[in-house]
Amino acid sequence: MQPIQSAIIHYNEQGTPVSDLFDDVYFSNESGLEETQYVFLQQNGLPQRFLNHQRRYFHIIETGFGTGLNFLLAWQNFRVAQKEAPSVCCERLYFSTFEKYPLKKQDLAKALESWPLLAELAALLVSQYPEPVAGCHRLQFDEGRVTLDLWLGDVHDSMPQLSAQNSADAWFLDGFAPSKNPQMWQPELFSQMARLSQTGTTVATFTSAGLVRRGLADVGFAVKKVKGYGRKREMCIGIFQPDIPSPPQLPEPPEQAAESSASTQTAAQPDLITIVGGGLAAISLALTLQQHGRQVRLLCMDDAVAQQASHNRQGALYPQLQASWSPVSMLHALAFGFAARFYQNLKQQFDFPADFCGVLTLACNQTLALRQQKMTAEPAYQGCLFQQLDAEQASAVAGLSLPFAGLYYPAGGWIAPQAFCQAALKHLQQQSGFEVIFGCKVNRLEWQANSATWLLDAEDVHHHQPQVWSAKNLVLACGSQIHNFAQTQFLPLNLVRGQVSHVRSQAMAPLKTVICHQGYLTPALDGLHCVGATFDRSRQQALLLDSDNEANLALVQQVLQQPAWFDDAKVESAKAGLRTTVPDHLPVAGFIAPGLHLFGGLGARGLLFAPLLAQQLAAQLCNEPLPLSEKLSVLIHPARFLTKQKASL
Repeated sequence: MQPIQSAIIHYNEQGTPVSDLFDDVYFSNESGLEETQYVFLQQNGLPQRFLNHQRRYFHIIETGFGTGLNFLLAWQNFRVAQKEAPSVCCERLYFSTFEKYPLKKQDLAKALESWPLLAELAALLVSQYPEPVAGCHRLQFDEGRVTLDLWLGDVHDSMPQLSAQNSADAWFLDGFAPSKNPQMWQPELFSQMARLSQTGTTVATFTSAGLVRRGLADVGFAVKKVKGYGRKREMCIGIFQPDIPSPPQLPEPPEQAAESSASTQTAAQPDLITIVGGGLAAISLALTLQQHGRQVRLLCMDDAVAQQASHNRQGALYPQLQASWSPVSMLHALAFGFAARFYQNLKQQFDFPADFCGVLTLACNQTLALRQQKMTAEPAYQGCLFQQLDAEQASAVAGLSLPFAGLYYPAGGWIAPQAFCQAALKHLQQQSGFEVIFGCKVNRLEWQANSATWLLDAEDVHHHQPQVWSAKNLVLACGSQIHNFAQTQFLPLNLVRGQVSHVRSQAMAPLKTVICHQGYLTPALDGLHCVGATFDRSRQQALLLDSDNEANLALVQQVLQQPAWFDDAKVESAKAGLRTTVPDHLPVAGFIAPGLHLFGGLGARGLLFAPLLAQQLAAQLCNEPLPLSEKLSVLIHPARFLTKQKASL
């Protein structure tokens, strides 16, 4: 895949941004805002359709993000509609858009200064504007009510990667004029539009060029010309009316069948989603489903959340990129960007310890040095994600003397996983439609075909009383326990015990960024640094071992060449847990049976993967637009192991 190239622009005499590559304006010289309102909003029947829409969300797909003006105006119109009629069915706006040559952040900010009316929304967009990395960047605003999926790359590469579940309600067919940008206006574009449309989907475009009208008509749009904006004589609009009906939307979950007579069983409500677990995966999914307006029941076998692998004081947030660009690298990069935005947005709703102080990965042996050299030479990484530092620069960034060069991820940092989960739980308990049951260990699952319901045989771990729960939609997000069911035995899970030491050191107090070597060090939280972590495949229990504390300290001394600032390091406490991984070291997220989803295998990357994969699962459960491409969805889907299992038989 070609690296993302940023747009090069200049401003004409009217102050309108102009693309140097396409020699075309980004919006009208007269009034780009009024042009967008007329061409794309009004001609697609918006904002009135927001008020009349019968689904919980409205999805706009746009070709050509440009300055983001179309998105901002759609967002503003949606805000106004929500304020005027807060009880309408349509609660959320999705806006998917494609851009091959994204503006640099400073150019975007400057271009949007032209519209004081949109200043608040523009500032929010600029604050979340992603790095120029290929793929779908999911940005969320207004506490999840507005979602922007910004696909960076060629539209002809990206659009085929959208799931049919991401079908549009309206198209903003934008981009530079066909005469200026013929590469975009190809028959493949119109074919993809048809694939991602349903009967009644509308389209509006500023151009009335014959090739555009014919292209739309050929794939099933009824097209007509209407008056263009300003001095432009004509534009065209259309509505999707194919001869062959489009595939029906997935039905809402069926109504609850008659309940069992068991007194411990509760109703399996259609909009209720049951999550088994209590760590980062379960909590991230619960937060995301709550944003989607779904009721959530959390069944946790412990007496509090984040008591297993998510119980660490601090964890590093950064991507584990491969030396060359690959689907795995893309997944890590996109998950990293989303996770950083996710935690930063949530800190505005509830407080938890975190510091986006950057992460420094050191080239502390020959293998790592060679890998980092390859990464810095990889075109896809140029100008984004990380900075290459020599040993002197790395020391300055860290605040401590270091003997190695390295790569610095300025958007990274550390999060307190356990504290985050605890704060998130308090937030969830203040919302309607959420409940948590502690001390509930689920032992067995049974599918009831007549009612399309899962029965969960469980027990109260304190009183050893049996419990029975029912669920129309069930997610197993229970870490090391996820393989304890007959339905999950196909997963080749590995349990790796790890121990992190909590160290007090006066000399290490100046540390101001996370350091990753063959282990890791964090800046202090309440006077204690996290130093870790061991990897132990021989034990299946989360035991605390003095020998592991000694090993963690010895590793720092050995790798960082006996640093003077570590001489006074003393271990005050530690935590051990079982990480759950699979052989390909990728997470597992997706359905394996009707109403049954898995969310696990996050290993030591829970902070990184949980937020984006929670979005993916929530979208699957709610039948809403997916954030992952088809290729990445397959990469993390548990069915990859079912396929391998069948192939070996």
